[in-house]
Amino acid sequence: MMKHKGPVWDEILGEKSLIPNKLQEIGAWWFVDMVFGRESSLHTMNKSKEHGFVGFRNSKTSFESWIDKMTAYKIVP
Repeated sequence: MMKHKGPVWDEILGEKSLIPNKLQEIGAWWFVDMVFGRESSLHTMNKSKEHGFVGFRNSKTSFESWIDKMTAYKIVP
């Protein structure tokens, strides 16, 4: 969905006085599409826990934290 949106992003950069960057630099769009755009295979944490990855971080809180940081640094509006 974001594939041909570079020119739109360039307009937003100017309108919002953001730090110059390319749209592909601010997001892993294939990953965003996989997680939010269709059925995902990320249903359970069991396999990762079996392999020793037992840490936990709330996804919503993590997204909000990174978006807030990127906004503060004028990377995104």
